[in-house]
Amino acid sequence: MSKSTEDSDGFQKVKSKRCAKNKPTKIPSKCIELEKQEIAIDFDKVFKRINCAVDDIKLSNFFGDVIKSVSNILNAKNVVEIVCLGLGHVAECNISRYQLALLLCLKDSLKPDNVLVHDPIFYKSECELLTKLGLEVILENNEGNYVISDKGPTVVFFPHCPKQLTNNFLWSNWGPNLENCVLICNSFTSLVDNQPSRILSETVPFIFKIHPHTSEQALNNSFKYTDIFNDTAIHHFPKEHLEKLDSNFWTRGDKPAYENTEEFITSLMIQKLNI
Repeated sequence: MSKSTEDSDGFQKVKSKRCAKNKPTKIPSKCIELEKQEIAIDFDKVFKRINCAVDDIKLSNFFGDVIKSVSNILNAKNVVEIVCLGLGHVAECNISRYQLALLLCLKDSLKPDNVLVHDPIFYKSECELLTKLGLEVILENNEGNYVISDKGPTVVFFPHCPKQLTNNFLWSNWGPNLENCVLICNSFTSLVDNQPSRILSETVPFIFKIHPHTSEQALNNSFKYTDIFNDTAIHHFPKEHLEKLDSNFWTRGDKPAYENTEEFITSLMIQKLNI
């Protein structure tokens, strides 16, 4: 049996005999054996750290800007659900913990019916932790193919997620119901400005197509840790913009497929790694 070691966050890593590449959002696309880790969490200690992060977020000008922008978009409509994909290891990573704190602050302020979370790399103990925080963990890796409600607004939070995941999400919801989506993720404008149109139209066509019809508000990166929410923007798809698009625009075709990428964790990768 391998040895267990405890780190400063109050949990133990239990390692198997295989060598690990411990990256929170990347798995190599080549067939490389990776270690599966599980951790035993000191829940009291981790909850204390999360609560401190929540207090930091709640009192920050950054959160004030976020909730003001989202509230202006919602225009007094009640949020049906919040969906968050790609948080990473919330028990061990400081960045993930603060992103979780933002999610919890949004939950407290917007009071949705449900808050759903998923990341294919969550440990079982992290799923238990998130459940204790009142969040519903999606167990299946649907690769971003989540269909939002048509009953009212959904706030979608993809913190520093791969663009392929966002592209899949748009494909799944491709149609006028996008007006019910408020999407907090990496800036579309930044992506479009920094990559050739030909590449974007081939690799993430749904981001590329919807960008001209998107209302985007860049967030001032004013939080005290500037590497946590950098390049984050709030996107929404105004009804008056979408109504101008003809039916041909909404032809979506087959589910997107991606080649030669190391940043997007597919369900097939998870099956192969037996995670």
